[in-house]
Amino acid sequence: MARSYQPKRGKSRPQSSRRSSAAKSPAITVTATIDTWDARGRGVSRSHQPVLFADGALPGETCKVLVSKQKKQVFEGEVIQIEQASEHRIAPFCPLINQCGGCSLQHVAPEQALIWRQDALDSQLRRHHKLAALPWQTPIVSPHPGYRRKTRLAIDARDPSDIKLGFRAAGAKAIVNVPHCPVLTSPLNNLLPALHQQLKQLKRADLLGHISLLESDNAIAVTCRVTQRLPQQDLDSWRAFAETHNLLLRADYGDSGSVVLRGQRDSLTCATSDSCYVSVTTEDFVQVNHQVNLAMVEQALNWLALSPQDTVLDLFCGLGNFSLPIAKKVKQVTAVEGVATMVQRADACAQEQGITNIEWRCEDLSDHQVVSALAINNTTKVLLDPSREGAHTVCEQLAKHKVPSIVYVSCNPATLDRDIAPLLAAGYRISKVGLMEMFPFTQHIEMMMLLTCD
Repeated sequence: MARSYQPKRGKSRPQSSRRSSAAKSPAITVTATIDTWDARGRGVSRSHQPVLFADGALPGETCKVLVSKQKKQVFEGEVIQIEQASEHRIAPFCPLINQCGGCSLQHVAPEQALIWRQDALDSQLRRHHKLAALPWQTPIVSPHPGYRRKTRLAIDARDPSDIKLGFRAAGAKAIVNVPHCPVLTSPLNNLLPALHQQLKQLKRADLLGHISLLESDNAIAVTCRVTQRLPQQDLDSWRAFAETHNLLLRADYGDSGSVVLRGQRDSLTCATSDSCYVSVTTEDFVQVNHQVNLAMVEQALNWLALSPQDTVLDLFCGLGNFSLPIAKKVKQVTAVEGVATMVQRADACAQEQGITNIEWRCEDLSDHQVVSALAINNTTKVLLDPSREGAHTVCEQLAKHKVPSIVYVSCNPATLDRDIAPLLAAGYRISKVGLMEMFPFTQHIEMMMLLTCD
């Protein structure tokens, strides 16, 4: 990891305008040949000194880069001109690529992007943990590009004659108007023009904070985040809109609760493995890539090699995406999540499906005492699916035990890299590892790792 340069302590010096102006280095332009990618999809030039990280650059290219951050050992910047292009560079598919803050890796073929990112992570993990080789498995790949079944649209209605509905601009708070989004699934993408038209018809569009969309298995759901009570005219307009487009529609008033304007509150489901489903709302955490999620759950269950005698800990279980199908294959599951409402709803959903061998618990998994009390000694398999913050406390506790198999599902390779250190030091070994393309064309990458011990 790059470290910021700190001047050595010494005798104090008088302040001067010259020193003050040097505190912020001016932007400079450099020309460099890109050697590799990093895990985020940034070009890396190690032949340049300091090492240069460049957004928008591909391995093998020679680029002009506008350097925006200068540290002692690292420069960071963005490509402003390609002097020699890679054969893997492709034309972006979205006309808003230079405005919208999402999908920043549209300039490279997705298959090659996975190869380069796996190479970067392979090098990083082997170097950090002094490993000779890693047992990489075939990546789980996504549909391209219409994969995203859930999104949140920002609204700027300060000017009634120019209402904007879309996403934040790259590195800014401004909202980019998005009439069409290729990464959304077809039902959501097809709804965008109607939503734009609907906002123009409202009396008080300025009372809307954002709009959430979800394509569940059984309905398209729309939730409007409302800052104040809507006029009756607007409520009637939204109900008519929902009726026309056959939507489940809800108004979310924040701490004041929510009102279902059309449909039933608890009617949305999203399938997981083995004919199981989770009960969801538009505001829940749901894996946005349906096909990758199904493949991910199936792979996790296969890697765990579950049997009817197993007792499994599913930590950071959420609504039961993994817990429910695991329970159908094993003796007992203990599913732990830190959000009480999610635990309650997951329990109710399990009962609805006749799954009764799950103990649902609401616990803080960053607390060492809580984790140490989870009866790990009586567990044969563990599944971890933490948020980006990782599962360091859990891994430190697991290192004190000899659980035969641990599957770690990670949405942040940096915290996975950190978290496995105590496990490897305790004698666990990496038996399988693979990438998952949950968010193609973005800097996000997900991983799954199987750790085993004798």
